Amino acid sequence: MHQAAHRREPASTTARAWRTPLALLVATAALLVPVSPTLGTPGNPGGPAQSPARSAGPGQAAPPAAAGQPEAPAEAPEPVWTGVPGTNLAHDSYGYPWPAAPDCDESNVGAGGCVNDGVGFFQGQCTSWVAFRLGQRNGIGFTNWFEGRHWGNASEWSRVAKGLDYTSNEVPAVGAVGWYARGHVSYVEEVNTDGSVVISEMNTDGHNGFDVTTVFPGDASWPDRFLHLADVVPVDLSAPGRPEPVAASVGEGGDGGVTLDWVPPADDVGVTGYRVLRNGMPLAETATASYVDRQASPGQAFAYSVVAHDEAGNVSEPGTAVVSQGRAVTSQQQGPFLDGGATVVAAGDSTAVCGRLGTVRDQRVGCRLRTLDGWQLVRTGRQVAWGHEDSRAFVPAAGTIWYCRVLPGEPANACLPLDVVTQRWGFDRVDQRGPQPGFASWVTTAPAPTRCGTVGDRATCSVLTERGWRTRAIGLDTRPGDPLSRAFVGTERGTAFCRTVEGRATCTELDVRRLAWGRAAVSRSELPHGRWVSRPAGPTLCLPEAGCRTLGRVKG
Repeated sequence: MHQAAHRREPASTTARAWRTPLALLVATAALLVPVSPTLGTPGNPGGPAQSPARSAGPGQAAPPAAAGQPEAPAEAPEPVWTGVPGTNLAHDSYGYPWPAAPDCDESNVGAGGCVNDGVGFFQGQCTSWVAFRLGQRNGIGFTNWFEGRHWGNASEWSRVAKGLDYTSNEVPAVGAVGWYARGHVSYVEEVNTDGSVVISEMNTDGHNGFDVTTVFPGDASWPDRFLHLADVVPVDLSAPGRPEPVAASVGEGGDGGVTLDWVPPADDVGVTGYRVLRNGMPLAETATASYVDRQASPGQAFAYSVVAHDEAGNVSEPGTAVVSQGRAVTSQQQGPFLDGGATVVAAGDSTAVCGRLGTVRDQRVGCRLRTLDGWQLVRTGRQVAWGHEDSRAFVPAAGTIWYCRVLPGEPANACLPLDVVTQRWGFDRVDQRGPQPGFASWVTTAPAPTRCGTVGDRATCSVLTERGWRTRAIGLDTRPGDPLSRAFVGTERGTAFCRTVEGRATCTELDVRRLAWGRAAVSRSELPHGRWVSRPAGPTLCLPEAGCRTLGRVKG
């Protein structure tokens, strides 16, 4: 019966008679309410208690107690899952055994709530997830002491893997470990045909966050390396063999360019192509074991490299070949010179054949000169250092043939003169100015030997003058042009640095007597890449199937 709150009924015997039994009934009911057991999880032993009675949903108020009934005890809150969305998602989706891993403070593992996952890592960490996935899908019992080595934090995994001779590269594979130098690891779930990979990872947010996402090369989430411990779907991880030997031959008169040939290397999956580099710069891609460089300017030295690659992206060690300056000699002209060590040199109105003589322990050079009495061999009477293979050249200048090269160890330019008239060898003129450009060539100039190359994008030349070697770099404001179009050609006053700048042929001359660079001469129209050659009228660009075009005298 509903009664007003301000009305007071007198006490009666009947009311008092029911008061004691009612109190006993309430007490009995309280004893009959089941006590909720403590909910413990592997990651949260002794966790918060939870009543078996249904709790209110999010945003809903708890239902009021029935009228006339004693108020039920307050229900314990449901467990709060950590992470975004948390280890519970990894548990539901993949069976990760720690559905409610505590939010571990890695900076204070002793008191930061970090719990061991049974294999030496902390629950909810990226290392724990990857170790679980390696065991579940790859079938290996991976722990923090795998194969007798302590793997430690994620940042150390790449070093430990290499120490155990596991492959570590940039090629993804299903089941590989994605390693990040910042101190994180992920697991490669799938490798897609478009180059992307699907990775799963944990603790991305520092609070046990779990994600399965697709990443592309260049993304922030793209691993720095892939560790191949036991790939589920193995990929080709072996590089092809070295393409060798690489043979280089120069066309007659230099007009045919440089032809490169090599022997196809062996590979367990198959070579899909080759990359050709000239002086360290990428030159071309080819599917066959040969290539013709029709842009190579005659009279210069070039170092070629050929690397093989397969479909998986593995790259071989380079096979190399060096093309020296001058024309190769015929078998009749070879005479006493070492194989591959002789060239034909223009000496005034006639020609000479010069090359290396002796042995490695007794190094000498010489030239066969045409005289009134016929051909005569003039050799050095003492040992002469041959120098680096890709730097050797016989350079004619002002009635003298110079044997020029870069001496090892120092390194330094050195030129040894042969007076054509007196037929006597002089003494080495050595440059003591320090390192020279890595890929440079000797340029035939009327005054003296000159060696030119590029340092970065700047052209620089070392000239042998009466006062010794002098070096002069091109101005900083000079436009360097396309690296594959660059060449140094001899001119009336010295040498010209020629290249293609925004499609236009451009040459800048160095006057070797004044040791000063002039202004650039530019073609009026755009021209494709070609071979730069030296002509009396000036630097000339020869184009395949389009003839040669002289740029004209370079402005001083």
